[in-house]
Amino acid sequence: MDIRLGYKLLRDNRVPIRAKLTALGIGAACIAMLEVLELPLEAVLAAILPLVGITDDIALGGAEAVIGPVLIATMLLPYMVAPPLVQQIRAEWEGARGV
Repeated sequence: MDIRLGYKLLRDNRVPIRAKLTALGIGAACIAMLEVLELPLEAVLAAILPLVGITDDIALGGAEAVIGPVLIATMLLPYMVAPPLVQQIRAEWEGARGV
């Protein structure tokens, strides 16, 4: 998995918007399921340490809700886009890097 290539695909205009939105939707669904599974642990932490638990939930939950779907989408996108387009973008990207 090349996360940098996935991020490049996410930003490239040649990649269909449907593939990008599907990858982000899958990422959001995965993070939502993760949040549901974490709910009991966060409730216990908030009950034991009210200030730390609430602050942790707001800070990490918010970051997780934004960063998580993008991270998952960047991992999935190289597999969801047509291989010739992925190879073309990879070749252009590696040529620009001088690899």
